[in-house]
Amino acid sequence: MTLRATQYFFLVSITAIYGLFGMSSYAQDNSWENAWLDESYGARALFWAEAETNKTRRALQQNQLFEVYQLEAEAVLTRPGRLPNVRFSGNNVFNYYQGTDHPLGLWQRTSRVQYYAGQPRWETLLDFDALAQEEDRKWIFAGANCNDNRCLVSISDNGKDAHEVREFDLSSMRFVENGFMLREDKSSVTWYDTDTLLVGSTLEGGRANEAGLPATLRLWRRGTSLSSAVTLFEIDAQDAFQFPMLVRAGGVDGFVVATRPSFFDTEYTYIGLDGAQAPIPLPRKAQVIGAFKGGLLIRLNQDWLPPGTTELLPSGALVSVSLVALMQSQNIADVKALYIPKSGEAIRSTASIGDTLYIELLRAYRSRIIAVNEIESGIHAETLPLPADHFITLQGTEAGQLALKIEAPLSPPRLSLFDPENGTEKILYRSQPAFKTDNLTTKILHTTSEDGTLLSYTIMHRKNMEYNGKNPTLVYGYGGFDVAVTPRYEAIFGKLWLEKGGVYVHAYLRGGGERGPAWHQTAMLKNRQQPYDDMAAILEDLHKRGITAPKHTGIMGRSNGGLMVAALMTQRPELMNAVVVGGPLIDMLTYHKLGPGSTWAAEYGDPRDSSDIRDYIAGYSPLQRLKRNAVYPTPLIITSVDDDRVLPGHARRFHAKLKTLGHDTLYFEDKQGGHYWELAGGPAPGDYHLRSTARAIEYTYLHERLAQ
Repeated sequence: MTLRATQYFFLVSITAIYGLFGMSSYAQDNSWENAWLDESYGARALFWAEAETNKTRRALQQNQLFEVYQLEAEAVLTRPGRLPNVRFSGNNVFNYYQGTDHPLGLWQRTSRVQYYAGQPRWETLLDFDALAQEEDRKWIFAGANCNDNRCLVSISDNGKDAHEVREFDLSSMRFVENGFMLREDKSSVTWYDTDTLLVGSTLEGGRANEAGLPATLRLWRRGTSLSSAVTLFEIDAQDAFQFPMLVRAGGVDGFVVATRPSFFDTEYTYIGLDGAQAPIPLPRKAQVIGAFKGGLLIRLNQDWLPPGTTELLPSGALVSVSLVALMQSQNIADVKALYIPKSGEAIRSTASIGDTLYIELLRAYRSRIIAVNEIESGIHAETLPLPADHFITLQGTEAGQLALKIEAPLSPPRLSLFDPENGTEKILYRSQPAFKTDNLTTKILHTTSEDGTLLSYTIMHRKNMEYNGKNPTLVYGYGGFDVAVTPRYEAIFGKLWLEKGGVYVHAYLRGGGERGPAWHQTAMLKNRQQPYDDMAAILEDLHKRGITAPKHTGIMGRSNGGLMVAALMTQRPELMNAVVVGGPLIDMLTYHKLGPGSTWAAEYGDPRDSSDIRDYIAGYSPLQRLKRNAVYPTPLIITSVDDDRVLPGHARRFHAKLKTLGHDTLYFEDKQGGHYWELAGGPAPGDYHLRSTARAIEYTYLHERLAQ
């Protein structure tokens, strides 16, 4: 009985992907300011955005540092010796490579044996530069789901979330003629077997929910049209989204559908290919993160009293539930708490070797891997002797060893095999350094928020830096959706900021996932002000210590983090002199009108629910807080025309209103598409020339505002 590996990775990332999907356009409500700017591809809006972008470009290009930053960013993004960006499927290891010779990238493969021997011979499967030229579309690799010798390859036009899906044959290294194919849509497609797909799509008879995401799940047989596919499951229009889980147990010919009535609540249903359906009584607030010894592994995001038991399991715990009982009779049985996190810990992922379960977790904002075994006296957990003060990603197992990616703020990432039996590490690949670190240091500092909550932040700067209040300091934060800000090796920030004498800070804000479910849940709905207060407290602490002063302090965030920095800019403008507002939510009274906005109501609250919640949201919504006579730092508002997750409209309207009220503001609409940003991780979309230009815009702005 197994949880298919590709499905496991799909489930782990579903929150970050499906829940944040957006639409490229939507019905207009002209009741709000500058509504015409919400038309992503409206002629008037595009003309306006181009004009405002050109003003910003011309202003910043006058600085001689602009070209320096641009060239250095290009060098970092295309430097040789970068780690392969791999995914495993059977005996194949797939890599997505981008470089000066192939800016749109190559999809490659090698064998598992070659990869783990440290001697891969990469074979090109798809050349995206050639495909883009052939089809006159800026196609970018958006992932692949493989089953034996066939793969469902997703390709995105300029990095958008919307994508095409085409069947690809690994033997002929070509798209399959008359094979499975889905036109551009925000679809989910999963192999059920070699000739059958489970398809969530709005195309050819598929229905969309209120958020514009697929509401129907259909069974699509090879050789038939999508329009004739059998609908197996359908969610309500108000539900956030749904996705299948391919769980195999006891020869049961069926699977599980996870329905999200709201962003953080999940209902599970057994679906048989004969049409049978039955609810599965798993807890609504839980995350499936693997399988182990006949059990489905879930991380609880709420306290749970399993049916028929008397032991209340705490939120944050890792729990195993019998797969056979779930699939055969839809019952909860053999419930085991395999690990209960201590204060300050957050479980991230799992893997297993034999009878030992390995858990990747954050402990005091740094990574640990623990080995868990069942013994006569109960559960025994032991921390593996891996490097401290690092971020460690558990990528899987190979021949009794753990496959790990290990990195730290000042240590380039490496891919290793770690033997848990003897504690030895074999380094397979090591990334070449992107910036000089000899004169740099990093540490964690602590302060308290306005309500007395203990806060922490990672800070990086020169070893001999004087605490004189004059150091240009950039603070990055997110604070939402259970997303953890972790101490990674940030190549762009290192080269363009740290190496030039800047101070860089990762702020750990409530709302994120750094300290487990409660850390996130205490900043939801009517507690949404908490991450903004936390960020303010960290800035005040930096000033109190003499590390910097408001004149030399900048803050940066993207998406929900863009909302955070925009909110803080309107609430506490005296704390900073630069604000990079990236891909932001800005008008929180109308955010639900964005394609995916209704799915985020569980995080922010729905302004349509009551005047009470609407008034609370209006109290922090950046657009509504702007005032003519206030003194704001000049922000840099940056987005992308092809961002179809959050859409550029909010960024456009923020810039337009600031101008209308007489405030200085800079706007840059990137021609590089998607919601991607350098800190977001994963394969980057598109041309490194455009990415390096956007980074030069950001860092020239930061230098001018903070280093003077």
